[in-house]
Amino acid sequence: MDNFTGIDRQIAEAYDQRPYTSNPFSYTAPAHLRAAAFLYGIQTVPLQNARVLELGCAAGGNLIPFAILYPQAQIVGVDLSSVQINQGQDLLKHMGIENVQLHAISISDITPEFGQFDYIIVHGVFSWVPPEVRQDILRVCRENLSPEGLAYISYNTYPGWKAGEIVRDAMLLHSHFVGDEQKVESARAMLTLLSDGLAVGNSLRPSLLNAVQQLRSHTDYYIAHEYLETFNSPCYFVEFADIVSQAGLTHVGDAEPRVECSQVFGLNVQLNHSLIAFGQNRLMRQQYLDFAVGRNFRKSMVVHAAREGEIFSAPDLSRLSGLRFSGYFESSKRNDDVPAHVRAFKTNRGELLHVEGIELQSALDVLHQSWPQSISGQELLDRLTQLPEVGTANQAQAALESLFHFGRYLIELDDEACEPWTSAGLLAGFAPLAAWRRQKHKGIGQYNRWHNVANITLTPAEYLVLEKIHQGQFADSALSRVLCDAWVKGLVPGNDGVSLKGQRNLDAKAVKVVTNLKQMLVRQGLVKAG
Repeated sequence: MDNFTGIDRQIAEAYDQRPYTSNPFSYTAPAHLRAAAFLYGIQTVPLQNARVLELGCAAGGNLIPFAILYPQAQIVGVDLSSVQINQGQDLLKHMGIENVQLHAISISDITPEFGQFDYIIVHGVFSWVPPEVRQDILRVCRENLSPEGLAYISYNTYPGWKAGEIVRDAMLLHSHFVGDEQKVESARAMLTLLSDGLAVGNSLRPSLLNAVQQLRSHTDYYIAHEYLETFNSPCYFVEFADIVSQAGLTHVGDAEPRVECSQVFGLNVQLNHSLIAFGQNRLMRQQYLDFAVGRNFRKSMVVHAAREGEIFSAPDLSRLSGLRFSGYFESSKRNDDVPAHVRAFKTNRGELLHVEGIELQSALDVLHQSWPQSISGQELLDRLTQLPEVGTANQAQAALESLFHFGRYLIELDDEACEPWTSAGLLAGFAPLAAWRRQKHKGIGQYNRWHNVANITLTPAEYLVLEKIHQGQFADSALSRVLCDAWVKGLVPGNDGVSLKGQRNLDAKAVKVVTNLKQMLVRQGLVKAG
């Protein structure tokens, strides 16, 4: 902390005083970035021995999943908050992870001597730091990125953030004169005026109502760091692309490539965008699209400027067969008011999706049958052609492209498939992290096979079963006997919290707990199916 500037110290203290759960973000995972870049024609470094740097890593929750899946890779995280870095170092020691280093230093202190990295991740930082630090971020991406390296930078964008900016101004105004402990509560109070108290004739009413509705679902620490921090500087996409260019870098595309395709947003957007953006370069076309869809956030991939000539103007969908796909799409009962040709699917997060198109529906079925394993794009095409409702190769390719535009899938390159499961069938690192979280109660979030947050809460009985699975017991009968014995002896309560000590005939209850737990773990991508 002694070498920090005044601004650095201010930012560090804000995160030390209000640390947040350090979670994984799937779009920042090197495996995902490598696959997304492939669609734009960019070759990247294989992951097995890759060097990865994250700027603003918090407690390392976004790095640990990659570190466990690729133990030969070298990973470094940097953050101003010593509190969060200490949390991360504690977990690394607990889990025996030796290929991650976490440093409580300023981004501005990183020099070329820090080393070169094949992947640099900057998520949730760029818009929330002063201008000189933004320049340092770009400098690090230029000086510390290997020749074939790929950097990821996320940031708030206009025009979508215009409404958010008004909400932020109002919240800052109302919370200005209260102490730090009351700021979030005071800021939330302003949301009432910006929802219930808006005049009917307010021309900004629809945009403000939408912004407030989204904000109400977020946590206090999100509001504190997203809306109440000193710095929050959105920009237009072309402004970001320009400063990236000035730094000796060039924009490749979004880490979610589908959002750079106008057809994703409907025929009206596609037709009008193609007309007005005709003849424009790839960057200007994206700015026009941002105006059309009201984009408020981007996840940009950048490389050295010398690689400009390698970048495709748009994602090449003929390359989809070179990826691996995964997704949980459980067939579900559709709402009564939905047409008969529309099918309902439920994701592993409980989201209900109503899907049209027999080709896309078939693709979702195939992905679900493989979950949590991935399936190559080519195998997906082959299996689709064998289905009578799809049949031809052209229809199968159309189904794959529909899947790409649909989203909610998870991807990696076909040559990067790894085996993430322990001999017990659990996701590597899951049980040790669950034990650490149970003891510490906070700090670092649980992840699944696909670098997504796995928000699960286990009862003491379920923790006991998980521990036995981790130790190599996976048969339902053996796990049920262990659980029954623990209940009878009063070692753990039932799932409802009530003691079962001394009771008999608990076998059926134990079987139900074991079965439901295993199903939940598979659904969340934490246990290998079968």
